[in-house]
Amino acid sequence: MRRRHGGIIAAGLIGVSLAAVFASIGVGSESISFAAAWRDWCAGRPLADAPELAILLQHRLPRTLAALLAGGGLALAGCVFQALLRNPLATPYTLGVASAGAFGAYAATVVMRSAGLALALWGFSAVQVCAFVFALLDVSLIYLMAVRRHHVSSSVLLLAGITLGMLSNAGMMLVRFLSDPGMLAMMERWLMGGVDVIGYEPVVTLAAGVLPCSAVLLLQAAKFDQLGFGAEVAQGRGVNVRRLQTTTFLLGSFLTAVIVSEVGPIGFVGLIVPHAVRSLTGSRHRLLMPLSFVAGGAFLCLCDIFARIVLPGETPIGIITAFLGGPFFLYLLLRRRFGDWET
Repeated sequence: MRRRHGGIIAAGLIGVSLAAVFASIGVGSESISFAAAWRDWCAGRPLADAPELAILLQHRLPRTLAALLAGGGLALAGCVFQALLRNPLATPYTLGVASAGAFGAYAATVVMRSAGLALALWGFSAVQVCAFVFALLDVSLIYLMAVRRHHVSSSVLLLAGITLGMLSNAGMMLVRFLSDPGMLAMMERWLMGGVDVIGYEPVVTLAAGVLPCSAVLLLQAAKFDQLGFGAEVAQGRGVNVRRLQTTTFLLGSFLTAVIVSEVGPIGFVGLIVPHAVRSLTGSRHRLLMPLSFVAGGAFLCLCDIFARIVLPGETPIGIITAFLGGPFFLYLLLRRRFGDWET
């Protein structure tokens, strides 16, 4: 792909992302006037006396930022897992990472609330720590299979991830069975996923987990390009494949765990978005990876807009991503638009 075409595609995706951001800020159960909110902001009025500005700053903007960070992180994680395992179905969810992280977060939430505890480690809550630990256990098993037994195919690793995801789902069902019925409604809603955050504390947590991990992964883009020719060729060209595997598995797991602990398990973003972007940009990861992050954020913003307007009240965003992502993935499957994996 010529550089000029890549620049046009990048500009187009960034434009769509900005449009999704403004639409996400403007759509909701309450109509707001940006002009009135701007006047209140310029006048320095307190939020208690400026309801439109309060809605904008305390509800719409944090929600939009959460969607951007969560969608971008999930899309980037899916992109790097697909590149590392050379499998079009590899994502944090199909590898069981998200399910394991959700199991850890779910169990920690139930235990902490039942015991009335509020523990933290290095600024992260016990829920986030448990989500990362469980996700790390899941990915460690897959990593050991990938590194210690070089003959294991990516399809076998994918099936192992699906199996671990099923075990994590079984663990969540056990926790639900043993939990106080009064907590189940809240946890069921969390399991459906949602970026309906209030305030900036969840946004700060997402940013602290997603942005550093994403930055390090984006720096590996050139190595993923070399890995596309095979591990032996990449090794011969100076790529430390073992280190790249470790970095990708660890950062992808931590990134996914932070997202899951804050917004719940939201599927299909890491599966659909990288394929959609790849069909436009080709397989150069120096372009594919950052644009997948941008497109993932825009996609989740658009899904969140649908979640607010489809049904009275609010539809869980995980339902929206499944209804939009499932048919689109089937379309890609039938058209065989898998970039690197076409035969």
